[in-house]
Amino acid sequence: MSGDLSPVDDPVAGPFFAGILEGRFTAQRCNSCEALRWPPLSGCPDCHSRSTTWVEVAPTGTIWSFVVYHRAFQASLKEEIPYTVAMVELDDGPYVVGRLVPGDKPPAVGDRVVAELGEFGGVPSVRWRTA
Repeated sequence: MSGDLSPVDDPVAGPFFAGILEGRFTAQRCNSCEALRWPPLSGCPDCHSRSTTWVEVAPTGTIWSFVVYHRAFQASLKEEIPYTVAMVELDDGPYVVGRLVPGDKPPAVGDRVVAELGEFGGVPSVRWRTA
């Protein structure tokens, strides 16, 4: 990512990506109503408080939806076609999107997954692996 702005520098989502680099899976929690959310926001859509904290959440969930890409969303992904991106409902509530690591069988809505945190292609990211 030479010269590019790192997602860690993002004023709202940066703590999430910094946590990934530290091996922690986090979500933003409202300090007023304690709602967990991803993506993070500058204010709580439920109670309108602007006070938030980043808390660790379980890196497990269930595939809510997925799509198999047959065209690269980015040129850097061209060699990985086809690849799957899943929206996962975390056991703690929020939904998080990430690449699904190919498994022994095709993915299905309802499959249990575990997050793998790391720097993929130079970017801190979440990948999902079926449990």
